[in-house]
Amino acid sequence: MTDDSTLGSELTIAIFRLNGQMLAAGESIARPAGITVAWWQVLGAVLHEPLSAPGIGRKIGITRQAVQRIVNRLVEENMLAYVPNPAHKRSPLLSPTEAGRSALASIRPGRSSFSQRIVDAFGHAELESLVSELERLSGVVEETRP
Repeated sequence: MTDDSTLGSELTIAIFRLNGQMLAAGESIARPAGITVAWWQVLGAVLHEPLSAPGIGRKIGITRQAVQRIVNRLVEENMLAYVPNPAHKRSPLLSPTEAGRSALASIRPGRSSFSQRIVDAFGHAELESLVSELERLSGVVEETRP
């Protein structure tokens, strides 16, 4: 039987490995659209509702500073635009431009194909359960992180 400390280490290593694999797969999917995984994450975060840079960071789990660097580049590339934030005048919201929406649309077939292969390998119900458990684990990590 594996002790708790070893089990926790094995979980961490498995998640790090999976994160690397997902980032590599994402880069392969995003590259033909001329974007990176980081750009995809930020554009995807604001696809359905404008958010501030701190709001994007909270949604995707990275720092506001890291988000701001990506935002600056996406604004330069005309994929994101600033829109007024009625709740906070000094923290504008960000929304995808037509170019940003087009980039996301162009990766949809590759993303859908990749996602379908994962669903087929697990089964729909089992993958739904796994997603739910990963979200639960994320909450636990958020609450207990050092």
